[in-house]
Amino acid sequence: MHWVFIGELHGSNETPAAFRDLVCDAMAQGKHVTVALERPTSEQAALDNILTAKDLSAAQELLLQLPGWKEVMDGRASKAMLRLLVSLRELRRLQPDVKVVAFDAPYAGPPAAAPREEAMGHALLSLSPAKPNDLVLILTGNLHAMQASKRGYDLAAMYLPPKQILSLEVTDRGGESWSESTEDGCGPSKGGVGDKGAKKPYGIFLDPSLAPFGKVDGVLSLGVPLTSSPPAAGEPSPIPACRKKFLSEHQTVPKNP
Repeated sequence: MHWVFIGELHGSNETPAAFRDLVCDAMAQGKHVTVALERPTSEQAALDNILTAKDLSAAQELLLQLPGWKEVMDGRASKAMLRLLVSLRELRRLQPDVKVVAFDAPYAGPPAAAPREEAMGHALLSLSPAKPNDLVLILTGNLHAMQASKRGYDLAAMYLPPKQILSLEVTDRGGESWSESTEDGCGPSKGGVGDKGAKKPYGIFLDPSLAPFGKVDGVLSLGVPLTSSPPAAGEPSPIPACRKKFLSEHQTVPKNP
């Protein structure tokens, strides 16, 4: 297993924080981690700058001037996502080979769905791990993480070797996420993604029947309601610490065969 998809509902505080914990967990298990984020590939230089710049505030300001942060308000450019990037910068100090890679189509307005999925899939395929301990952790919208499609075209995860991926759908206890689909445009939207009434606690559960949408291998249950994370909008981002109890203490992600 080389690629792990975490399929989220964009715009919450909780999912980026849980994803950061998963990165911490993988590092603690001795994995060489590449983090793949649903950001336009045109942002790669700015993401690299966040990780390496001496002046973090200036690096954040440059990132937030890009179209994908100024013009996209569906939760992918949230304060929580910016906090995640800052956290990854700190984790990279502990393990310098941690990489952060943008894999979405370059931002130029809403791209056609099928070509975008293909571009995302090929970008992820290009990250094929070279060593057994290499692991690609992918944070993306839940649709892109599904292993089957009823839309007439392949989704991003379907471009990867099926036996080498693990797809997890993020579930929660309701709450709110930042969305472009509210009546007034952008803002907190009630909802969430439940696990078919099971109300699992925090952890990874490798049971496909718990996933409410599509074909995946299981769920990453947050065990709490979502809270909305608004656009980053140039706000400085504090550095959160890793969770003391890693996800592996709840359910270990399968090791490479």
